[in-house]
Amino acid sequence: MSLTSILLTVLGIAVFVVGLLFSIAWHELGHLSTAKMFGIRVPQYMVGFGPTIWSKKKGDTEYGIKAIPAGGYIRMIGMFPPGPDGRLEARSTSPWRGMIEDAAPPPTRSWSRATRSASSTRASRGSASSSCSPGPS
Repeated sequence: MSLTSILLTVLGIAVFVVGLLFSIAWHELGHLSTAKMFGIRVPQYMVGFGPTIWSKKKGDTEYGIKAIPAGGYIRMIGMFPPGPDGRLEARSTSPWRGMIEDAAPPPTRSWSRATRSASSTRASRGSASSSCSPGPS
């Protein structure tokens, strides 16, 4: 391989990584702007995973780049207000937030609990047809 082809390969990989980081940052910016618009505190906006390469705190939010450019995240505080007993309630106080929460799919943990309880109910009935059927009965 010639030096030019090696340099072009390295340049291509660098352009791909920068483009991927830009795409992830743009996507996470959508989450960040929506959260801030609804008054949700966002202490972290990170592009990538793993150890932090660079970060800067501006206001309440720490912006940063992590070592592995395979995704990103924002950390949100206050998405659900605490109830009278201090635990998180399942609903928000704002009608706009309620509409957004209603549009979201249910959490996986709740779904798996509902599935387990439905399975145990079917098993307790002793129905042979429901235990052999792979789909819902």
